[in-house]
Amino acid sequence: MSDRMNLVMLFVLILCCGSARAVIFEVGGSERWAVPSEGDMYNRWASDKIFQVGDILRFRYKNDSVLVVSQEDYEKCYTANPIKAYYGQNTHYWFGWSGYFYFISGKLRHCELGQKMAIEVKSSDTNGPPLPPCPPSNATRHICADNSEPLFCYWTLRAGRHHCYFI
Repeated sequence: MSDRMNLVMLFVLILCCGSARAVIFEVGGSERWAVPSEGDMYNRWASDKIFQVGDILRFRYKNDSVLVVSQEDYEKCYTANPIKAYYGQNTHYWFGWSGYFYFISGKLRHCELGQKMAIEVKSSDTNGPPLPPCPPSNATRHICADNSEPLFCYWTLRAGRHHCYFI
């Protein structure tokens, strides 16, 4: 599917789910997901934003990864036991519930150098009806580790690579 088709599918999903306020946040603004020049850049970037259920984080990166981890693993920069792991070039992470979310890079020493972010997601005022779990995919763990059931997902084949979007 093309990027345009992906955008159309995302728009249709947002309309169908009844979410009145779904925002796509570019992680770090104009910076890509990479080792920051200033240690706590990602948390400072997130500190002036309000994240709500239904919002989406867009991580842009090359030759890196995004790991969703526990608070303890976040604080220790421990990469061996992620809740979810995304590899490739770009990741869209959809907040399906409120609470705290912790993201780190899976590359050696990147987290220790500041490539990590903690976010609090608040309940949205208008939640649509719950969606059914995502149907089983043919994803393999080295492409997109997913030990839970996302509310919606789809796969695209682009430039000879699989890209996983959790929306």
